[in-house]
Amino acid sequence: MQDQRGPDPAPKRDLTRRSVTRGMAWSVPVITVATAAPAFAASFTQTYATPGTFAVTIPAGYRTVFFTVEGGGGGGSASFAGGAGARVSGTITLPSNPAGTTLTVVVGAGGGEGNGLLASAGLGGAGYGAGGDGGRGTSIIAGGGGGGSAVLLGTAPVVAAGGGGGKGANAADGSPSVNVPGLGGTSANPAGAGGDAVVTYPTLLGGTTSVGGGGGSAGSPTGPTTPGAAGAGPGILVPGGPGAAGGANTTGQNRGGNGAAGAARARAGSGGGGGGYAGGGSGGTRSGSYLLSGGVTTAFDLGGAGGAGSSFTAGTTGASVSAVTGPVAASNGGAGAGAAGRGGNGSVVLQF
Repeated sequence: MQDQRGPDPAPKRDLTRRSVTRGMAWSVPVITVATAAPAFAASFTQTYATPGTFAVTIPAGYRTVFFTVEGGGGGGSASFAGGAGARVSGTITLPSNPAGTTLTVVVGAGGGEGNGLLASAGLGGAGYGAGGDGGRGTSIIAGGGGGGSAVLLGTAPVVAAGGGGGKGANAADGSPSVNVPGLGGTSANPAGAGGDAVVTYPTLLGGTTSVGGGGGSAGSPTGPTTPGAAGAGPGILVPGGPGAAGGANTTGQNRGGNGAAGAARARAGSGGGGGGYAGGGSGGTRSGSYLLSGGVTTAFDLGGAGGAGSSFTAGTTGASVSAVTGPVAASNGGAGAGAAGRGGNGSVVLQF
């Protein structure tokens, strides 16, 4: 009888260190560790369009700040505009910023309108260097100068944009063939002077009289800047007088240069200078009369316009400035009837 037996057992395999290692290599699962890619730094854009002073903290690690700064416009009227403030743009570079850096932003206000007798008329705009008030005549008030705008590190300016000058104001009897109070000076490169006030009557002898507008601040935005000169006045023994010179840097509001205040001249007055790194001068004033054909005597009062304040783009220790565009006119000089003649406010935009 044949022996009955089951299948032969599988051949015995020797278990060696090599076989164990080989088996582990095939059986151990692959573990993938996810590693986050470095994130790009967030970008911030901050816009300041309301007049005032603001603290801005540049976060730690950010070293480049792009800027656009506009000064306030000078006050004008429907027929004669105030001067535009300046616009400057470029790049601020901080040499290091391990713990964050605080900058101060100053936004300049537009100058009060150069028409009518409202309480708001002719007021100079606050800012980095305030605009000068317009002369308050008994019949019409001249335009106020616009305030400068700036970015500061501590109390030192990094960049500033000048304010525009206020228009002048005339009051003339009869129907003069020319009656121009002068346009406010526009802040650009260089800062512009205010326009002369002029009146012309068709008399037997020919009659044209003028008085000077205030000077714009002189100098380069990257170099020394001198305040705007006083507008020329009439000669000796003629009613009226010269304007006033603008203020130097560090002597005015927020350590800028204030624009000079205009003066009243009977029924009219002269325009205020714009504020900025250095302030613009105010216009001169003059009164007089002409004997017209037919023996009619007519009287006039004149006020020249204010000059513009200057801009600054040279940076300071701890904050250099490069890739600058401007200063150019910001197109915000006041132009309109009544309160609509108020100069436009300045602004500051920072991107980092």
